[in-house]
Amino acid sequence: MRGVSTRKVLNNLKKRLQWLRDHARFEVVICAVIGACPPEEADEVVSFVRQLGFGARVLLVHDSQGQLKLSSEDLKAFENIVDKLPRKWPEFSGYRRELVRGRPAPFKCRADSRYLYVDEYGKVNWCSQIRNLWSKNLMDYTTNDLREQFYRYKSCHATCTLGCARSASQLDNWRSQPGFSS
Repeated sequence: MRGVSTRKVLNNLKKRLQWLRDHARFEVVICAVIGACPPEEADEVVSFVRQLGFGARVLLVHDSQGQLKLSSEDLKAFENIVDKLPRKWPEFSGYRRELVRGRPAPFKCRADSRYLYVDEYGKVNWCSQIRNLWSKNLMDYTTNDLREQFYRYKSCHATCTLGCARSASQLDNWRSQPGFSS
């Protein structure tokens, strides 16, 4: 049962978002998640927050392995909404467009090095979605672990939808990467 409460949530948040617009002394970015609600509701969220002058991002629902999980209707909505947004740093590579078009968007995943995910148990994992392949206690995590994970091949990377891991890894697209093999 997806998206039955998105409109209710947005309606309840409108006054708070207006207050935030009037009083925030920091940049506010609101994310619409395609696949978590009906596509027209995601579009409504993006339109409303842009009217307020906030930044807007579009994220994609993924499965428990961080892989794309959207209907064809969701994919069309994604393309529609992204076309309305200015291109900013987190979306600079266009990897989401490649993924929604059914093409892998490979990158050199830097999970557990440039991007460090620590779960509620104090374990370092590749990311929030891939907890069963590799983990280590944060207190035991060393500089050598950072180096090793920086170059480690991650089998899920080509179709990963996790923006945080991709954004943190994106810096490496513009310089040579010795020691990386896919």
